[in-house]
Amino acid sequence: MATSADRTYEQQNDSALDALYSKVSSLRSVTVDIHNDSESQRAGLLSQTSDQFDQFGSQLQRTSNHFSRTIVNGARQHRLTLYIVGGFVGLWLLYKLFL
Repeated sequence: MATSADRTYEQQNDSALDALYSKVSSLRSVTVDIHNDSESQRAGLLSQTSDQFDQFGSQLQRTSNHFSRTIVNGARQHRLTLYIVGGFVGLWLLYKLFL
């Protein structure tokens, strides 16, 4: 036989259980929202970081190509300058030798 006190305790337990269930479901929904938000931010950050590294790589490649062309062109110019100076020195030596 259930007494009035037993029923009261049962009702208090049920209401405490309902309150606990409400809190747990609120925490679960907050946790799921935090997880979804962090996943979307992580995906966006990874995509942005990947794009930045791609841009950096292409800029580095362009800089490297420009540097290579500059070195090759600089060597050609130095070689031409050397030939011109060598020609003048050779002509001067021939001039001194025969005159």
